[in-house]
Amino acid sequence: MMHRLISLIIIAIALAVTGCSSIERLDPADVKELGQISVSTASSRSDQIFRQNLIRYLDRHQKQDVRYQLSTQINESKSDTSVSMTVGYKLYDQNQGEVLISDSINVSATFGAVSSLYGQDKSATYASERLAMQLADIVYLKILAFSNKQEHAGE
Repeated sequence: MMHRLISLIIIAIALAVTGCSSIERLDPADVKELGQISVSTASSRSDQIFRQNLIRYLDRHQKQDVRYQLSTQINESKSDTSVSMTVGYKLYDQNQGEVLISDSINVSATFGAVSSLYGQDKSATYASERLAMQLADIVYLKILAFSNKQEHAGE
């Protein structure tokens, strides 16, 4: 177990050192496309939390006419001590009539065994909410990276 922890720490440090230059180039203020995205989701609680957090990020950018449509679908599975959530998303350019990004992301969380059924239900609910927020973070960063790459490709 200790060997695995040390390996993970070394990998994290290596990624931090080598990834700094690419992350520094991600400047959300310079990416105007992020103000042109409309988001559509399903109506489940996880979808709503995901959408609210993603919109919170996108609202930081100057609003413009909608050019891109981001459609998402969240699938969730639960057990007695864990929750797994997958989001599939597509970013569609309405002007060009093509899908720019299409991917799916899977995250999971575990929670301690709780003796009461109510406690298990609440733990699963909180884990689902955290995962929906985490997925919104990841999708936003992927769209930001894609948009930033597109913008710098034209230079």
